[in-house]
Amino acid sequence: MAIVIAGLPALHAQSQISGMVNSETGQPLSFANVLLLSAADSSLVKGQVSGEDGVYRLKEVPPGRYLLMASMVGFLQCYTKPFLLKEREQMDAGTITLKEDVYGLKAVEVVAQKPLFEQKIDRMVVNVEGSITAAGATALEVLERSPGVVVDRQNNDISLAGKDGVVVMMNGKINRMPIAAVVQLLQGLPSGNIEKIELITTPPANFDAEGNAGFINIVMKQSNDKGVNGALTLSGGFGKGSVASAGGNFNYRNNKINLYGDYSFSRDAQQQVFSAARQVPLNGETIGTDTRSVRDPIQRNHNARIGLDWQLNAKTIIGVLLSGYDNRWSMDALNRSSITRNAQPDTLLSIAADEINHWKHFGGNLNVQHTLSKGETLAFNADYLHYDNANPTNYLNTYADGSGSLLFDEQTFSGKVTPIEIGVGAVDYTKTFSENISMEAGLKGTLSRFDNDVTVSRVENSAWVNDKSLTAEYKLEENIAAAYTSFNLKLDDKSGLKLGLRYEYTNSNLGTVEQPDIVGRHYGNLFPSVFLSRAFNDNNSANISYSRRITRPTFNDMAPFVIFLDPYTFFSGNAALQPSIANSVKVDYRFKTAMFSIQYTREDSAIARFQARVIEGSNQQLIAAENMKNRNTAAFTVAFPIQVAKWWKMQNNIIGTWQEVNTYFNGEPVQLQARSFRATWINSFSLPRDFSAELVGFYRSKGLAGTSVALPMGAVNIGLQKVLPGNAGILRFGVDDLFNSLKFRGENNLPEYNLVSQFDLDFSQRTFKLAYSRNFGNKELKGARKRATGSEEERARVD
Repeated sequence: MAIVIAGLPALHAQSQISGMVNSETGQPLSFANVLLLSAADSSLVKGQVSGEDGVYRLKEVPPGRYLLMASMVGFLQCYTKPFLLKEREQMDAGTITLKEDVYGLKAVEVVAQKPLFEQKIDRMVVNVEGSITAAGATALEVLERSPGVVVDRQNNDISLAGKDGVVVMMNGKINRMPIAAVVQLLQGLPSGNIEKIELITTPPANFDAEGNAGFINIVMKQSNDKGVNGALTLSGGFGKGSVASAGGNFNYRNNKINLYGDYSFSRDAQQQVFSAARQVPLNGETIGTDTRSVRDPIQRNHNARIGLDWQLNAKTIIGVLLSGYDNRWSMDALNRSSITRNAQPDTLLSIAADEINHWKHFGGNLNVQHTLSKGETLAFNADYLHYDNANPTNYLNTYADGSGSLLFDEQTFSGKVTPIEIGVGAVDYTKTFSENISMEAGLKGTLSRFDNDVTVSRVENSAWVNDKSLTAEYKLEENIAAAYTSFNLKLDDKSGLKLGLRYEYTNSNLGTVEQPDIVGRHYGNLFPSVFLSRAFNDNNSANISYSRRITRPTFNDMAPFVIFLDPYTFFSGNAALQPSIANSVKVDYRFKTAMFSIQYTREDSAIARFQARVIEGSNQQLIAAENMKNRNTAAFTVAFPIQVAKWWKMQNNIIGTWQEVNTYFNGEPVQLQARSFRATWINSFSLPRDFSAELVGFYRSKGLAGTSVALPMGAVNIGLQKVLPGNAGILRFGVDDLFNSLKFRGENNLPEYNLVSQFDLDFSQRTFKLAYSRNFGNKELKGARKRATGSEEERARVD
């Protein structure tokens, strides 16, 4: 280690900016706020208060392009022109003159306006808090509009940059529910309680290795202001059904205690329409099945959390967090299927379905952070998570012949009860050896237990009888032990290197009482990661990264139970599924405010969920997760802003993807290739009288989804915002899916393997929404000004 330290260049001297703040009369202004802002996006870099003589000094400022903003109660804000600060420069910024506010004394609150999308070294940040069109939306809808994110509404799945295996986190903690339940949770989470969403495609070593596509981290709002602060939000709307949400958050902070919490409620009663068609050759004939399902779901969601951080002493912080939710989906659906034989009517089937999907969750976290010495910290986290899922469905199936004459009917019940228990313990250690070298290391253990009790029964001779072939109780126990270490090296003033290595050992067992070892696996893997960054000058910088990751089969993917959508379509688990391993390389380049990136990923034994196969010799279709031989994905991303006019800003994001899938059908190799792109654009308009507006749109071209093809889709959303006078809040009006174009459509076209089908889910309609939000609390308390500090992450840690 001494050799490494000695071989690194010494840290160059930092720059300094100094100046004075005066009134129009030439009098020095004491205690004026002076903020140093990034010229690229006006985000806060440093802050200072002028002395009694009006003089301020901003020390240890890295070279870059900045501007200054000065403000004081009773005076108007004043911005300087952007300037370039060079290395080691001792800049005299001169005098900033503030004009008196002739309309009277008003509290001045400085909030740096961030762009909706920010590209950082290892992640894309979606700043939800300031978006007009995000008001009244759900977390899932905001995700759907984000660059590179694809939400499969039919199968309740999420992909990122063309890859499955996304892991969703809330405030940096993994949500360990099945992805279908996570999608339901996000659909019920109002955006009003969300600060930002981070799309992390190349996670470092301190992140779990799970998830080939990376992480989506949803960061909830929390204030760093002292005293009592908070916010309330209300929204309502109507499309083909009503939508409504309400929420609030509060934060109390003093020098030792930070008490915070939030609650949200949402209700969505939008109608959905699903249609599907498939053609199957059978015994020399062509059997066609056309299905249309009109669904009237009501989704009701409660989400809450409350936490306390206590500064025990100068070196130790203790935190406790309790969280939970109650999410209930209830749906009445009428499904009508027409079965033809050689294009002639054969059978008509009507299915009345009554479904409930109810998820409940409670979680607790205890965390301790202790500073051992300067630059050396130790953190401990312990979590207990309990989930409970009940999913009963009643079916009334009515059969008729091709002419419509009644043949018979049957009653069927399908039920699933799934309790989940998870315990997590983690220890993280950080050490700063010098200004050029720091390291992280940690240990983590996760103990999981899933039970899945599936019951299928039918009415026979006026009595309910269980179908023994489809009724069973499955248990999964999975234990994962992990250790990691990483080093941050500052090679020189413009170059940085981060090296990480993570080891994970997995022990999993799936079985029933009769068959306790259906699946028993024990394996360990190493996951290296490398990040190299270089700032060539103020306008040009580049990063290159490599990471290795794993996607383990989920419980629902493996458990060999069968659930039927209709008498001819079944969902099943696949006990033969193997984990997939992905290796990814990514290169990022920044020119001024434009970002470019190229990423290539190879996934061996890639898991493709919801793959359709026709059961040989029948008209029945089986849908299950399958391992593909491999999947190769290359993605190119461009993100750039355009200042069209002083009052009109545009943010543009374009992602192009090439994907190749190698797999097997009936033992024969199959190769599929596709090119696709996704474009997202945000138009922000500053209007007179405290009005502003947004026009947001996205388009996604045709692309692969396993062996299926997802057809083009897109949408346009508009929003208008009014800041009410007298700090009375903000009113927003918006129209989602303006042209009613947001429909999820797909197809399978492999006639040589008896797989020809099309499907269409109309889950979104043009919806008009009105939202109101208001902050409360004393923003004029000493220390209430929001500012970034060197310990921002530690101060804002909540769970």
